[in-house]
Order: sequence, then C-alpha cells, then structure tokens
Amino acid sequence: MVRGAAWAVPVLAMGAPAAHAGISRCTVTGSIQMGPNVFTDVDAVCQANSQSPDLGVPRIRSGYGRAWLPVYVEICNCTVDSAWYRFREVDTLSNFQIEVAGRHNDQNGSGAGYRPGFKLSPVGESGGCQRFPLTYRTSQSRPFSTSISGVPGNATGVSMTVTLQRNASTSGNVPSQNDPGWTTISSFTVSGSVWRTVRVGAGNSSDPVDFRSCGVQSGAAASVVQSESRVAGLD
Repeated sequence: MVRGAAWAVPVLAMGAPAAHAGISRCTVTGSIQMGPNVFTDVDAVCQANSQSPDLGVPRIRSGYGRAWLPVYVEICNCTVDSAWYRFREVDTLSNFQIEVAGRHNDQNGSGAGYRPGFKLSPVGESGGCQRFPLTYRTSQSRPFSTSISGVPGNATGVSMTVTLQRNASTSGNVPSQNDPGWTTISSFTVSGSVWRTVRVGAGNSSDPVDFRSCGVQSGAAASVVQSESRVAGLD
C-alpha cells in the first residue's frame, strides 16, 4: 500500500507447518502462513477514499478487475507460552490497497502499517493460530484483459511483504503501538498480478471508471461472465 495507494500455487510458509489448531511442532518463534495465490476480485475506490481505514469503504465499482494473490494470511504462536503478536503488510504497487478483515492500514501512516496486536495461545492449544482474510482494491486504472482465470501478459506485477512482530509482555492488555518490546521475528514476500476486466464496450477497451468520482459508475461492460455474476446491476 504505497502512499496514495495500498496483499506458486503451493502454500507458502515461513518456517512452520500448515497452521491448524492441534499442531504440536514449530521450528520458529512465530510463523507466517500465506494462502496460495488464487484468482480474486479487485474493487475500484475513488482516490479520495484510497487511504480510508474504515470498514465498508464505498466502491465505485465492485469486481472492477482481478488479482492473482493470496486471500488470507495466518499467524501461529510457535512458543510454549501465550504471547502478543502484530503484523504489517507492505506492497510495491502505488494506488493499490490491501484490506485485512475488511480494513486498509496505510503503510506510511502513524503506525507504520502495523495492525492491532492480538494474543495467541501456543500452537497445539485452542487459539494458537489466527487467520485473517485479505481483499484488494485499486484507486488507479489498470491494464485491461478479458481473462478472469488466467494471468494476462499485460497484467501489472505486485509484491507483498508481511512482517511479523512479537511482544514478550505478559499483560492482559495489548501493548501499545510504540511499546519498545515489539520485536520482528519473521517476514515473508509473495508476488502476484493485477488487471482490469471492465471496459467501455465490446469494441472499446478504455477504462470506464473515473477514479476522481466517488459515485457508482454505470454504462460500462464487464468482460465475459463477470457482468452477470460479479457486477450485476452496474452495466
């Protein structure tokens, strides 16, 4: 989520087995487990809303495009004690935002993009892992393709790095964002692609979305079945 902006097929893990409650072995202090890259929708938001951290940020267009990226990140506590964790996700694409559990967090903002802390029990106990869903939005036009289940050659590349921190505090309250006890224990990077699947019409591949406007866009054709299944009512 670069300022003014914004998260192969095998599961990618950071020194840990698949993250499920009941696992009894880990090889690092804390683990990041990224889901596999899948084809998922990218929504369009206006530039004025691009850095909003709110839930339910208004969409100019739902199903504006597609991404080849993970749709979840999972964190596991690979120690023998309960501990506080937090993470941040940083991407390389301007005007592109990652939402974690529906919220964007500006990586150039006052918390350096770190999400609120959360406490995990040791792996093998209930609450030893926590999964966070990922969704994506763009506040800038992307290259057009009719493909919805294959990465086109003109897609825009993007990399996302997730960094995990742990805090040794035994307090029942989450440590503050500026607590000196936060220590980086692992990070992981995945690469993917983003592109647009809406166009003005069958004979015109121009982008019909005005990213300066915060109103719902109309009068545009989506590619293939997307106009019926993902953005019905907007064409």
